[in-house]
Amino acid sequence: MEKNDTLIKKLTDFQNQLAPSIWIPIDAEPIYKGAILGAIDVQYEGENGFAAIVIFDRKGKILHTFTKKYEATIPYIPSFFAFREGDIIIRLVNDAEKKFNLNLDILFIDGHGIAHPRKFGLASYVGLALEKMSIGIAKDTLVKYTGILPTEKYSSLDIYLEDKNNAENDLIGYAYRSREDVKPIFVSAGHKISSKQALEIVKEHTGEYRQLDVLREADRLAREAAE
Repeated sequence: MEKNDTLIKKLTDFQNQLAPSIWIPIDAEPIYKGAILGAIDVQYEGENGFAAIVIFDRKGKILHTFTKKYEATIPYIPSFFAFREGDIIIRLVNDAEKKFNLNLDILFIDGHGIAHPRKFGLASYVGLALEKMSIGIAKDTLVKYTGILPTEKYSSLDIYLEDKNNAENDLIGYAYRSREDVKPIFVSAGHKISSKQALEIVKEHTGEYRQLDVLREADRLAREAAE
């Protein structure tokens, strides 16, 4: 237990040190139409992470898929998942870019960006490490929010991080209705992309199901690799 406590303190300090380096522009330049995106998911079998990436364009056309097994180097600790899975995703992106000789512009991460108690979730960690635009798309929230989200598809509700030292709380993401009358997903900018842009590009790739089709495919590929 003492060993874990020491690791938790180190990871907490590391998150707090890195969080100010995250850049979430307010008035960002439009994302160009030729951007290449990657949707990523990781499944685990023991200490092995089976990672999958679906590479696609702005129109949603899948260009490539890639899966690979990596050994996890950090144990699972709640609230510090970014470090365990982030290192695997970083290696996956580098390997995929080399394999297909391309540069990914935007990453869709099954996790949180700045919608995190320390404003440094998985998507932020990966985006900062790779210096890429990243978006967190999660099924659950780590931050309490207030208000009523309409039941209609494509509706959204702003989520703010309460700060006792700041009269104007920070917008950190959205509860987003990706399917009518179904529980929302949670969208937040990770790095180098505005909150508004993150939500808009997620809307572009919203399909028939609650989770985005490209992330569903990454999940399927990762699960298949782990079997």
